[in-house]
Amino acid sequence: MLFSVSTIIASANVGEWKTYTAKREIRDLTVVGDILWAVTNGGLFSYRMSDGSFAEYTTSDGLRTIDLTAITSDGQGTLWIGASNGFLHRFRPALNDWLYITDIFLKPNPQKRINGLQIHGDTLFVLSDIGLSIFSTSRLEFGDTYTRFGTQPNQIAGNITSVQLFNAKVWVGTRQGIATTPLSNSNPSVPESWQVYKVSNGLPSDNISALVKAFDTLYAATSQGLAVYNDSLWTTITGTSGLNTVDAIPNPQFCFDCPVLYFITQAEIWAYGGNNPLALIATGFTSNLTTILTDTILGSEKDALFLSKSGSWVSAVPPGPPSNKFVGITVDEQGVVWSGTGSGNGDGFMSFDGTMWKSYTIAQDPRLGNNNYYKVSIGKDNAKWVSNWGNGVALLDDQGSLRNVFNAANGLLPTVQNDTSFVVVGGVAVDQNGVTWITNRTPPDSIAVVLYHLDSSLSYNVRFFQNIRDPLTVFTDIVIDYNGTKWFANYNRFEPEQARALYYFNENVSLPGTINGWGALTVNEGLTSNQVWSLAVDREGDLWIGSDRGITIIFNPANPRISMAAYHPLRDQVIQAIVADPLNNKWIATKQGVFVLSFDGTSILERYTVENTNGKLLDDDVASLAIDERSGIVYFGTEKGLSSLTTDATEPVRSFEQLAFTPNPYYLPSPIQLTVDGLMQGSTLKIFTVDGNLVREIHTSGGRIGFWDGRDTQGSFVATAVYLIVAYSENGNQVATGKVAVIRR
Repeated sequence: MLFSVSTIIASANVGEWKTYTAKREIRDLTVVGDILWAVTNGGLFSYRMSDGSFAEYTTSDGLRTIDLTAITSDGQGTLWIGASNGFLHRFRPALNDWLYITDIFLKPNPQKRINGLQIHGDTLFVLSDIGLSIFSTSRLEFGDTYTRFGTQPNQIAGNITSVQLFNAKVWVGTRQGIATTPLSNSNPSVPESWQVYKVSNGLPSDNISALVKAFDTLYAATSQGLAVYNDSLWTTITGTSGLNTVDAIPNPQFCFDCPVLYFITQAEIWAYGGNNPLALIATGFTSNLTTILTDTILGSEKDALFLSKSGSWVSAVPPGPPSNKFVGITVDEQGVVWSGTGSGNGDGFMSFDGTMWKSYTIAQDPRLGNNNYYKVSIGKDNAKWVSNWGNGVALLDDQGSLRNVFNAANGLLPTVQNDTSFVVVGGVAVDQNGVTWITNRTPPDSIAVVLYHLDSSLSYNVRFFQNIRDPLTVFTDIVIDYNGTKWFANYNRFEPEQARALYYFNENVSLPGTINGWGALTVNEGLTSNQVWSLAVDREGDLWIGSDRGITIIFNPANPRISMAAYHPLRDQVIQAIVADPLNNKWIATKQGVFVLSFDGTSILERYTVENTNGKLLDDDVASLAIDERSGIVYFGTEKGLSSLTTDATEPVRSFEQLAFTPNPYYLPSPIQLTVDGLMQGSTLKIFTVDGNLVREIHTSGGRIGFWDGRDTQGSFVATAVYLIVAYSENGNQVATGKVAVIRR
């Protein structure tokens, strides 16, 4: 067989990125000694059977994609890992060494999922939607790929799920049947050299999930039963007809009384052969089964591993978020990350304190009503308001304990006319007086905003429309500017109603163009679109408006009609979220990645995508953003997981106290810079020798931290010594000092 050189990328470690994913849906398993390895839709994890410990791997730990589909090991500890996009990883855990093979990934085929991997000596069989590929593990080269099998009209094309070497032949299982050819075939690329077996040849189904060789017999697990090959014929094993056999394995030990093989359906594990030709071993699992490694180790769809211990089955789930759907994230005053999971088929909501994840679902607290919580907002005294699709809004206190759920039973208004209990809440915001404003979607003749007062009472502010036949406008979110004006978004990924205006309201100040406190802006006044997806008030009080056609900026919200301008560079983007960091730079979430704009919006400072972060941004479709201003960590919420990036955009201190240096001592040369923490806004750093000579002057970005790369004004690394670092406030009225030791290596 001919081999061609593969495209191989060297590993790169960014360091500032972290990714958080749920790893509960197992696609495949392998074992190396005492360690189980599992691939999931959220990445890779290992489970040490001797002590029950987990290790997790995502794109911040070496993977290039988290949607993994296949894994095998070579017996020497090396793992081969396939992904839904065709990416192939080689991982040597003992060395923490990653290698990436992109041949299949780079092919133009629309479907190139790797469905299975099998090692035979130096050969790795790669089973994909494209076909059966031959890869040399020693030479790191692909050989042939066989994509078509058999003659028309029964020819099979791709969709390979399994492979076996049996009776001097190669047997290939696919979603369209089974194909086989002799190992001696000099030209397997010729489709006619393969014999095809389908339902018409005795198989119970053409959809083959596994081919299993057990003690000189070949078996096929199919979606309609277990089949056995004998005397050139396939027959369905009695008692298995109609069973969706998801996976099968041979019994590693042979004896006359032992089963020949084990197989699973979505809910059961069976044994075949021995004294009892067909026996149901176990049932009643809490999650659908997906794969079987041994008769005591199973993979599942939602509960990760099922392990048989002391005669009973227990689940083992790796730590991490309970869901990969991060669609409405925020960071509270204690730095805890909160997220909703969706308006349909949601998984409740969740929190992360930097160490532990906590899940909130109706299974834990029935008061929540349903699990369709999709947005979290921070209220007065660090309260959390979590918006629900159908059951109103949940209120949690500073510590994250559920205090109340507001719905139609206790004060909110029904959303639809024919269901008095169905309540949808959009965004929530707190005004300068501590009153909480809750956007409560109501029937087409009105839009209600519910006010939650300091005494826990409710009142209502209702905007009635004169013509109820006009397109329906809903309020999906709310922000309050420095003048106390409430601005209402009208569109999001869950609420695709036709929008007709950006509405705003001020009950205390009569703004130009308002009637009874209400005003509206449309494309006629200068909006890029009437479809308002997101809103943000920046550090200067400007209002940033995100739409399906880019951004509009209102520089003076007190008189919005005469101070509006379109931001043209992003006019082709859907703006799903906008946040202003402590340096007043704007982070813009779109369906094509995240853009970072300068404080005045005049330039694009950075763009983050899946491609240019090597998968550390988990999806280009970024649903929500949040910033921890104390740490400078930016969180990117997607429906494939959560990514974070540590930046220098931190809230500056109000006055100097004590400077902190990391690392100290500082070894040069170094791949990292010295971090100076504890700065005021706009600080300047000066580095001096102990005898007072100026080595370097640095103007910081403006936040709490600054950096020094260990070089002097000429660009040369400084000598080994102790250096004095002096920080000056922007106006020069305050000064702070500290010492750092530099050691040249």
